[in-house]
Amino acid sequence: MEKLHFKTNVQIKSIIGKDLINDDNIAILELVKNSFDADAKRVDISFCNLKSNDDKENETFSEHTSRLFIRDDGVGMDLIDITDKWLNIAYSEKKLHPRQFNRMMAGAKGVGRFSCDRLGQFLRLYAKKNGKQCIVLNIDWRKFEIDDKTKEIQSVDINYELIDDNSLAQKGFHNFEHGVILEIIKLRSNWVYTDGYVWDTDKLSTLKKYLEKLINPNQAFEKNDFGIYLNAEEFLLENSQKAYNDQFIGKVENTIFQKLDFKTTSIECKSIEDGRLIFTTLKDKGETIYWIKELSEFYPTIRDFKITLYFLNTYAKAFFTKQTGMRSVSYGSVFFFLNGFRIPPYGEEGDDWLKLDQRRAQGYARFISARDIVGQIEILDSNKSFKIVSSREGLVKNESFYKLTDRRDGLFYKILKRLERYVVDGLNWDSIPEEDKNKIPEIEKKIISGELSEKDLNYQEDFATKRRRIYESIHTLISASPKKVVELYINEDLIESKIAEAKQLAEQEFSKLIADFEKKKISGEFLAQLLEKKAKESEVLSKQLIEFSKYTTNEATAKAVVEIQSYKDIVEKQANIIKSLQEELRKKDQELLDIKNSSDRKVNDIEQKLKQAEFDRDIANQKNKYLESTRCISAEEESFIHIINVYGQEINPAFKRISEIVSNNNVPDELIMEISVVRSFFEKIFNTARLLTKANIKQLAEKEIINLSEYIDEYINKCSEILYRDIKFTVINSDNVDYYGAYSLLDISVLLDNLISNAKKESAKNIQINIFQENNKYIIDFSDSGNGVADPTLIGDKMFELGVTTRIGGSGIGLASVKKIVSDMKGHVSFLGNNIYLKGATFRIEFDL
Repeated sequence: MEKLHFKTNVQIKSIIGKDLINDDNIAILELVKNSFDADAKRVDISFCNLKSNDDKENETFSEHTSRLFIRDDGVGMDLIDITDKWLNIAYSEKKLHPRQFNRMMAGAKGVGRFSCDRLGQFLRLYAKKNGKQCIVLNIDWRKFEIDDKTKEIQSVDINYELIDDNSLAQKGFHNFEHGVILEIIKLRSNWVYTDGYVWDTDKLSTLKKYLEKLINPNQAFEKNDFGIYLNAEEFLLENSQKAYNDQFIGKVENTIFQKLDFKTTSIECKSIEDGRLIFTTLKDKGETIYWIKELSEFYPTIRDFKITLYFLNTYAKAFFTKQTGMRSVSYGSVFFFLNGFRIPPYGEEGDDWLKLDQRRAQGYARFISARDIVGQIEILDSNKSFKIVSSREGLVKNESFYKLTDRRDGLFYKILKRLERYVVDGLNWDSIPEEDKNKIPEIEKKIISGELSEKDLNYQEDFATKRRRIYESIHTLISASPKKVVELYINEDLIESKIAEAKQLAEQEFSKLIADFEKKKISGEFLAQLLEKKAKESEVLSKQLIEFSKYTTNEATAKAVVEIQSYKDIVEKQANIIKSLQEELRKKDQELLDIKNSSDRKVNDIEQKLKQAEFDRDIANQKNKYLESTRCISAEEESFIHIINVYGQEINPAFKRISEIVSNNNVPDELIMEISVVRSFFEKIFNTARLLTKANIKQLAEKEIINLSEYIDEYINKCSEILYRDIKFTVINSDNVDYYGAYSLLDISVLLDNLISNAKKESAKNIQINIFQENNKYIIDFSDSGNGVADPTLIGDKMFELGVTTRIGGSGIGLASVKKIVSDMKGHVSFLGNNIYLKGATFRIEFDL
């Protein structure tokens, strides 16, 4: 029985050519990949006759027809190579030999050559091996576009010729020793446009940018000099007039990720030890925060890879635009490179092949979206685990693909989650300050224009705070299983600077503790609190040491960990000293208590004996003081003051009767308040008269143990309610400072009344009293909002002299009285100046502690 066979219809050319590859840029890339696989060091892509050609007038072509040249200096082909390989559809030597010329082969399907059909109607192929003649193949693609079911593709004749170097030179191909030249004639697409005046060359700019993103010099080309050059001599002027980032003539380079290194937070993960280990490095603005070597759970499926991701905060996105001329979202996100060439459309704007935006849409703020990162996944696939779909757009979704991209345990997400923990989950330290968030558009413009550099930027946290928090969170950020970690490095500066800072602070605190203890300024309660603090600090350090002990660290990190242990030893030593101080203080307190009890008994005995003696002296002292007080007062004055005292004694019963009337009748609150004011003024007149005559001298001279801070606050509250309702008083004692002493309440009242009276006479509406402790002194600052002291000659002690006044019509008694009272209280009063707290004068009263 006769055997049957497949027939290859001539239409197969279009199916695997212009109909399969539907993008001009992809078609050019496929031809560039063939040059790379042929060990080319350089590929030149040149356009000719784009401005003026005879494409529409000529059925075939002439020297004026539009052209695209793709020339390489690879190993070239001879007639056998052309017959058995280039003209053999779907044949690919790369399937049998995936690595040649010390390169991983980029192609594998054996149909990339049909990209020529996508680009032009005619092809003239020049192929030359070193030391041999050049073979010229002429192909008219129209011959394969016949609608004839019986016509097979192998029935179409293809002409060729052999030419020498002179003939090559005449065609403009000089120094062509070996390689391939593709002369694609009568281009199917319009690469430039004109309105009659200006040429639109955007498609050429787009081609170069496309190739820049498709070529990955970091991986397959890093050990081999492989350059791609784009040329269109007709458009030299148009090219020069474009912005630098839009120029299309010259070498195709991809340096964007190198430029980003010092502007962003980045993470890089690559395979080592033939894929059995993975090595991850996290950097922040170029500084390595940590690196980690781990056993790879992706071996042997994914053996040779490198993943690099850059997180773009608001500032970094603006720097990206400045350097590339385009917004990062327009550039793309995470690209995929297989054997040195990118697989489109992965990573292009709008292509969410890693499901980053879908994941972010679930509502978790800690997830990074595609617009927040740029990066690349690079794989050298020697075991052909990753397969490209025939249309050259994407990968076959097989086991290897899911091992890379699975959101639960895929390789990419393992790396992404480490980056997320650093920049989003735990810390968010590079966020913009709240006060600058409404200025983001303005800041972006200044960065792009160059007006702002990186050192001019503000962040939510300063550098020192950020580094301290990184150190405190480092193990959470790494999140690695100790069983899988082979070696760990943590930036030793992070550890050493934090420990050095903590050591210095601890030493300063401890030195002060010892000094204060010797000065008897330390309480048992304070020591107990300090001991508790040291215990917690020691516990934290122990946990850190335990975490580090789980991993094998490199030498630099191990030395830094020794500093943690050293500091822990210091903390424990200080804790032991604090315990000894506690015991010493307890013993001293007991001794003092014993002495006090003994002293109290002796004092009690002496007090009983002195009471009688004091009583006997009391009458005589009163007489003597009275005589002394009246020594300068005339009989008429004494008589007048006596009358005030007599009448004053009648006032209290009168006010008592008024109070009874008020309580039994509905009297307006305003009247009650005014009656209280009148009574207060009568009391002040009566007290003043008693003071002038030293009447009832024993009561007035008697001193009480009082809390001065508390008395001032009470007195001011009373004054503000009754006597000085038109003045707003503020007493500030933020630290609740207390000061106890034996003072006459009347003296303190007169002191405060004089200061308030002076302020009121200077039109003050606000009075502020600040009470605090400083330099071993108890301090009262009395400030008002009045006119202040206008005469500069009175600055100093002069204004406190009797008869010297700071205002016209003054008596010069008030401040002199203030000074005398303060001096009697063993204190000191001084004038600090105007505009200290309020705009008026400020007086300071000080007592030694």
